[in-house]
Amino acid sequence: MQKSLLEKARKQVKQLVDKKEQKSKAHTPGIVTVDTFTFNKIRKHFNVVLAKFDDKYPFGEKQDQFKKFALNVANTKDLLVVEIPITEYGDKENEKLAKEYGVKKADYPAYKLFLKGKSKPIDYTGDKTEDDLKRFLLQHTNLWFGLPGTIEELDRLAQKFFSASSNNDTTMQKSLLEKARKQVKQLVDKKEQKSGESYVKIMESVVKQGTEFLKREGRRVQNLLKGKITNEKKEELQHRANILLSFKSLKESITDTVDVVKDNVGKQRKETITGDKDL
Repeated sequence: MQKSLLEKARKQVKQLVDKKEQKSKAHTPGIVTVDTFTFNKIRKHFNVVLAKFDDKYPFGEKQDQFKKFALNVANTKDLLVVEIPITEYGDKENEKLAKEYGVKKADYPAYKLFLKGKSKPIDYTGDKTEDDLKRFLLQHTNLWFGLPGTIEELDRLAQKFFSASSNNDTTMQKSLLEKARKQVKQLVDKKEQKSGESYVKIMESVVKQGTEFLKREGRRVQNLLKGKITNEKKEELQHRANILLSFKSLKESITDTVDVVKDNVGKQRKETITGDKDL
């Protein structure tokens, strides 16, 4: 009798495990699963490849965010999102790839961006959310995904406006600013109108203060986001942060990252010397 009950319990446990694995094995729409043999063959055909190194059977909030992200960027031209499942037992699937790119289990899910013509990938260090992954790609590529608060036509103008501003082409600046104003007037949706006004105001500020305004404004917005604010204000500021990304080149994004690191190092040194973290 005891053996019969024990065997029944084992079968039930196995069924539960099998169900969990079947759910985990379900193909993630919008992505390609690769291995040690196929990864390099596939990625050489795409300009932008975002690779996710993770457990073979991932689950939880981070995986849910990845699925949303993958589905929403599936039709983006020139972008391929791949998943590299890693196991530390049996055949140790893709362990060689993990070692090659310095990925450890504690990092899962680890994201790396491979750009055509670049020998080394760019490591992703942000939050594992759909929007943050999009921001990461926006910072390092010319792809467009439509972050919350952004408008594709105005994003395109913003990129051209930034280029003109960097080259001190005031004639082109004024022309693009006027085009942006006309496009905003044609917007019907109130939320889009508000976003459109942000694009125009940013352009106007750049005309008056130069491209340095973008860096200062970006830092101001990020500092406000770290403070205690309402959800409504947080959404408004995040939209502005997303719009500001449209006015930045890859060089500007890298410069900002370096500046942030320098600021953090300086702050840490100050805390070490004074022993006061609130300075």
